[in-house]
Amino acid sequence: MTDTQKLKKNLTDLNNFKTEFIKSSERIMKAGNQKIMTLDFFALTVNNRAISLCDAFNILATSNNYLTAVSLIRLQLDNALRFFASTLVADSNDFVLHFLSGKEIRDYKDINGQKLSDNYLSKQLDKYFTGTHKLYKDTCSYIHLSERHFIPTMTTKGQQDFGFQINVGSSDNYKIDDKLDFAQTMFEVTKLVLIVVEQWKHEKERLTNLTK
Repeated sequence: MTDTQKLKKNLTDLNNFKTEFIKSSERIMKAGNQKIMTLDFFALTVNNRAISLCDAFNILATSNNYLTAVSLIRLQLDNALRFFASTLVADSNDFVLHFLSGKEIRDYKDINGQKLSDNYLSKQLDKYFTGTHKLYKDTCSYIHLSERHFIPTMTTKGQQDFGFQINVGSSDNYKIDDKLDFAQTMFEVTKLVLIVVEQWKHEKERLTNLTK
């Protein structure tokens, strides 16, 4: 399988994975004897956004606009971090109401009195999924203008040529290895979102059983 074929397969896998979020939403709503809980709305919001980001990444990648597509990895990671935050608080219902009222999650505190900043959340999630904090720091540099955007703009002409070439107006500035890495990372982060959200289904079942 060529690198181009591998990339196409990665993007197809990412596109197909969207159905997992639909199934997840169905499982969450059916859990706990179909009782509706406040955190359900938060979970379904995350699932819906995750699907949208998968769609957007595929559209951009298909048009070779990885310069923008790569920033969506950080947005997908945001889904995992923000929902994971609901597991760190004393009252998840109050947390969701805080979120639904339009207030910043970073202003809310966990059970240890720590504010739920993205940086803090990435460090906490890293305890369960090693590499999360590094990925958070790396992908932040794609959201804000940084050296990450300079590199694909300036490229060398060849190994024997010390000159360089400026690319303005073209978004196809990454090598195939980079594109493969971006697509695979987006897929892995998307799986992480699903894993984090699915924990609520299990917790919802547990809470329902306690009230029987």
